[in-house]
Amino acid sequence: MRLAAHTFGFVWQESAEAALEAIASAGFRHVQLMAAPPHFDPWRDDAARTARLRELIARYGLELLAGDLASSDINLASASTDVVSFSVDAYKRLIARCAELGAAAVCVGSGRRHALLAKANDRVMESFRPAFREIVAEARRHGLSVGLENHPQGLLAGAGTIRRFIEEEGYGDVTAIYDVANAVAIGEDPIEGLATLAPHLSIVHLSDSQAGQWRHDPIGSGIIDFGAIGRELRRHGYKGAVALEILSEKPLKGLLDGARKLVADGWRFEEPLPRL
Repeated sequence: MRLAAHTFGFVWQESAEAALEAIASAGFRHVQLMAAPPHFDPWRDDAARTARLRELIARYGLELLAGDLASSDINLASASTDVVSFSVDAYKRLIARCAELGAAAVCVGSGRRHALLAKANDRVMESFRPAFREIVAEARRHGLSVGLENHPQGLLAGAGTIRRFIEEEGYGDVTAIYDVANAVAIGEDPIEGLATLAPHLSIVHLSDSQAGQWRHDPIGSGIIDFGAIGRELRRHGYKGAVALEILSEKPLKGLLDGARKLVADGWRFEEPLPRL
């Protein structure tokens, strides 16, 4: 397995350039980029920013795993065609930015389900299905893969629904990005979720949470058993990346403390760890 750092925790504190510099200087070599203003604006085609980021990536030998959009900004499962069109365009812009930076993939969510009106979810699936197909086609044109992430507000919130969608829609090249804290937020056992999605996993997001809450807290502060998660991934022979996606007042410290706790819980990685 490869240990990665997600820049989500830096979104309101640092630019993408400053965050990558800090993460790389600490010894991480795999990163995932949150493409959200003011951290990184995917709607802005900025050649100078691209050049600065590419220089950082090359200087430190970083692997950019994927780019994300903030789920609060978009909805691929809206009943409004205007909202869906805006969201698809946002993902197309993210794809362009990821291609410019040499990322391997884009992380895509499944829009938002109607928590109070479950019958509407079948209807909005008819919005999501073609929108997702268009995004996958655009990613393929740019040589990127798509990872479909579980999200507590998503139309496809659980591991089983994501697996069924990928397989029933025939997306042989679409992977799953599984967030263990997002699973806990909907009452899903992340061990069972990992087992369900094992054949499709490309990235696993790690942060902690209390039961029934939607959090991305420092590892060790909640109820998630990371030793058991590591054992489950090893049981399935998982060779992909695990990305620390932690929200903290001191984001770099949260990442480094998280890496230390994973090692203490028996995790082993292919490459040298950050300077712990």
